[in-house]
Amino acid sequence: MGILGTSGHGPAEAGHFVRASVAALTLVLLGASVSPQPEAAPDAVTHATQAATTDPSVQRLVDDYIGLYRKDTLERWKTLFLPGFTASYTNADGTVTTRSLDAFYESQRSGFAAGDMSESLQNVRIQRAGRLAHAFADFRFTSRGSTRPGQLMLLMVEEKGQLKIAALVFTYHLSAAAR
Repeated sequence: MGILGTSGHGPAEAGHFVRASVAALTLVLLGASVSPQPEAAPDAVTHATQAATTDPSVQRLVDDYIGLYRKDTLERWKTLFLPGFTASYTNADGTVTTRSLDAFYESQRSGFAAGDMSESLQNVRIQRAGRLAHAFADFRFTSRGSTRPGQLMLLMVEEKGQLKIAALVFTYHLSAAAR
């Protein structure tokens, strides 16, 4: 299950407009190129940020995204996201599925109800520009004894002085060069 949840498609209202919006926001936030970092140890969380773009509030949000991702703190984890949050992920057939915050959260709740799950980040690259920020990372997702590598991007926006996660884009379908 994991952050993918079920293999079905996202709700009808999370259609082309949402995918286009997430893609546009991604392009804006990724205006500067991000260079790959050396591979980290499997369970380590590494933070490869440049001094000019390091921001404690972005780092705290990324740390909370991982640190609160537990069955006993999942409700608190949900507060890290904007109400209009979307999660988009690639499928094995090449399609992309997008979920609303409620659908995404429910898949996480169901996953934790079925057994232990955890996620760790490696090679975290963070950039902040004004009220916008993004984090790109390799991750390892573990559920019921099975670990899968992937890559993710968190898109963040400052609302009333507090950073929130506006979107998550991730994939388990890595090219051979990305593994």
